[in-house]
Amino acid sequence: MDVVDQCLVNSMTVTDDGGSTLGTCLSTSAALLNHSCNPNCIFLTSGPSLSIRSLQPIPANGELTISYTDITLPTHRRKADLSLQYYFNCVCDYCTQELTCGLPDVPSPLSKGLPSVKIFEIEKEGERLLSLAQGSTSPKKDSLLNQAMSLFVAQKEIYPVWRHPWPMIRDEIKLLQWDLDHWSLAIVHALKEYFFIDPILYPISWHLVRVQRTFMLLKLIDELQYQMFASPDNNGGDEVEGDLKEYYINWLSVSKGLEQEIEAAIPRAYGTESSFAKEYERLPKHESPEKYGLRMDWVGERIKLEKAAREIED
Repeated sequence: MDVVDQCLVNSMTVTDDGGSTLGTCLSTSAALLNHSCNPNCIFLTSGPSLSIRSLQPIPANGELTISYTDITLPTHRRKADLSLQYYFNCVCDYCTQELTCGLPDVPSPLSKGLPSVKIFEIEKEGERLLSLAQGSTSPKKDSLLNQAMSLFVAQKEIYPVWRHPWPMIRDEIKLLQWDLDHWSLAIVHALKEYFFIDPILYPISWHLVRVQRTFMLLKLIDELQYQMFASPDNNGGDEVEGDLKEYYINWLSVSKGLEQEIEAAIPRAYGTESSFAKEYERLPKHESPEKYGLRMDWVGERIKLEKAAREIED
């Protein structure tokens, strides 16, 4: 391994507070951390600073570990990435048992008697369509993502909603619908992530990814409310709300509830002195629905949101 390879292997990706890649950095201290497919730490960057934050209780003198790759990828993908980019064969418990986020890569027993090779064929085709979509623009991108989503919906009895690459396809659709100003469609996908995908892939409620996506959901709902109130009549508001109007959701309570979740998670996810925490603190806060004579019932609204996310089909 030459000097360039050594630098690449020991470097870390620098991201902004939203998780977008900005570049790479080389830290001799952070480079000492070993990889685990079930890491007890995560690193984050805030401006010029890099910090390590724990994901679970760590005993005294216990080893600190991070993941060098995307822990939501199935075992064969993680192992391939680690071998190609970091030159080692991972033999951790998760890789040995073929687990991803603590769950089997291939559902067992497979319903309908579908052989495991079929699972990987579906995965490969989904990745192909996703790659094509990411390199395309609308309307071709929309068509490719719909093909990919239809592929997995047709196999949902045997292909878990949280298994790669279905979550990535859903996230791309969510972002595309956002760009197209289809707020209710984007919110439905964000709700499916919030209730059925992220808690499985990132079990810790204050995991960075969950905080970021909850913040994105909040922004989508804020935009939905703005468009509803901006509508010249009630019918216009119903049209903006789409299928979600059938669930009579108190969006003011939802906004306040999500805001409270984010505020509670930030100290553990980012730290109170992080750039994200300071930026979030400067944002205007949502008013309580009681101010408008409405009841604040976040628990009840969550039940309605989960029901909508479950019943509205992809």
